[in-house]
Amino acid sequence: MPTQIRPPRSSVSAARRVALVAVVVVVVLLGSTGIASAHASLVATDPGDGQSVPEPPTRVTATFTEPVTADVGGLTVRDRDGDVVDLGDSTAEGTTLSVSLPSDLADGTYIATYRVLSADGHPVNGSWVFGIGSGPVDLSAGGDTGDAPWELAGGGARFVTYLSALLAAGVAFFLAFLHDQRADRWKLVPVVRIAAVVGLVGVLGIIATQAALLTGDGLGAALDGDVLRSVLTDRLGWAMAVLLLGLAAVHVSTDTNRLLLAQVLAFYGGLAVTGSFALWGHDTEAPARWLSVGSDVVHVAAAAVWLGGLVGLFLVLRRRAPHPVRSTCAVVSRFSNTAAASVLLLAAAGVAMAWIEVGTPEGLWSTVYGRLVLVKVAITLVVVALAAHNRFRLIPALLAGADADPEESDDLEASDDLVGQAVDQAVESQESEEQAWRWSELRRVVGYEALALVAVLAFTAVLVNTTPARTVVEGRPEVVNLTDDVPTGTLNLVVTPGQVGTNTLHIQYFGPDGRPVDVAPTATVEMSLPSRDLGPLTRQVLKISPGHFILEGDELSLPGEWTVTIGVRTDDFTEQRTSFTVPIAS
Repeated sequence: MPTQIRPPRSSVSAARRVALVAVVVVVVLLGSTGIASAHASLVATDPGDGQSVPEPPTRVTATFTEPVTADVGGLTVRDRDGDVVDLGDSTAEGTTLSVSLPSDLADGTYIATYRVLSADGHPVNGSWVFGIGSGPVDLSAGGDTGDAPWELAGGGARFVTYLSALLAAGVAFFLAFLHDQRADRWKLVPVVRIAAVVGLVGVLGIIATQAALLTGDGLGAALDGDVLRSVLTDRLGWAMAVLLLGLAAVHVSTDTNRLLLAQVLAFYGGLAVTGSFALWGHDTEAPARWLSVGSDVVHVAAAAVWLGGLVGLFLVLRRRAPHPVRSTCAVVSRFSNTAAASVLLLAAAGVAMAWIEVGTPEGLWSTVYGRLVLVKVAITLVVVALAAHNRFRLIPALLAGADADPEESDDLEASDDLVGQAVDQAVESQESEEQAWRWSELRRVVGYEALALVAVLAFTAVLVNTTPARTVVEGRPEVVNLTDDVPTGTLNLVVTPGQVGTNTLHIQYFGPDGRPVDVAPTATVEMSLPSRDLGPLTRQVLKISPGHFILEGDELSLPGEWTVTIGVRTDDFTEQRTSFTVPIAS
């Protein structure tokens, strides 16, 4: 019976680790579809989502948290059959996007779709529905814009770009500054060159998916010159140009035998690679921009040195197994010191970036961005724990063992005692096996560290296109809760959510004992906006429980300081009127 040939156990284990990380990457990227993306967020629409207006509005508008541009894409309004009904004059002014409608639109449900470029260079898209006439709005007419596959492809392109760019820069740094310049250096050079080429492919993927998301026209949009000019804004265009120049420099650094030239090219090329990611994205619009950009550059550079060093060291240990030469200890020692500095810089920069982009503890727990940051930090802490195990246990033992290695120390004095010689040989054999095990353990743990950092990069690819927690928290409407004294006790007014559009007013009368008091069967609510000379809009409201009235509607349709006056007739001759100033956010 023929003998079955099986792959080495180490190869199987490595394949399993790579497969596990691949699954994590795919799950993270798939999970990112549907996440609110980019820095600009939609905060208000007119007409509102689900709102029905009696007459066709002259213009439909969408308001965002930051300025947007609409050189391509823009705002489009369609009827239920998918036919465009707007006048095609979509314009973006600051944070507002709008388009005109004809005055003779038929009653029914309409779908407004927007595609814009936010100030930080990310495409933003979405839709809402509104109605014209007295009939109900068909909320099912909205739905998916069909961009989920392109969002997934964009996340994949970013992940490929980050991984390949950091790998090229980090391994080039390892070869120029940490490697012992033995002949196997040239075995690691292809890693840098292949990663640089893959980085170029990733850049093309980012540009193509940006064009597809901005226009909704698929990959064909990337061949349109006008679309490309819009996609390659000053920020994205410069970022990609600097990235490609940096990749070219680190590629060239592997072509020379002159160590000083290789170090110059690897250092400044790597700096260009890592710095390019701060030229486009959240950093460009973040508060304390100088701190945000500087922290991002330090963060990415430290990650590149750490990841590249891990991959480089893993390959060196694998090629020199099972008994690396003495100079390998110097490589390990230099990497250990560099990795320790990288971890400290990574932590400091990460704290600064979290403070800028998250802002408050609430942002960590209550937003998608904050939860992604927590997962990323958790994985990084696992990597730090593995690195600490290497630095404080494995590496000192390896260096001590190398110093005592009889193969590389002075010749031992011959012994006349044959029994003593046998004992010495047994001890040396045992120590050699222990040293070989330590080298194998170091290689294995370094491999785990590198794979875990790849998973961290997958979360980073999602994070950079997710609305920062600070923006989400600051953009959340705040409930307006006001109380005033009245002759019957106190009156409490709660307005939810306290922003333009549909609001719910809860009106509750309390007696002197703090319990609800039944003051009248009905209440009159008057709403006016003095700054716009609007109102008063008067509504009659029935009570739903003792002293409790609820009004829900779209009357608070403009931002500003509204005056809300509540009147109740406590008897046939007395009307109790109470006024509140209610701030309505945009």
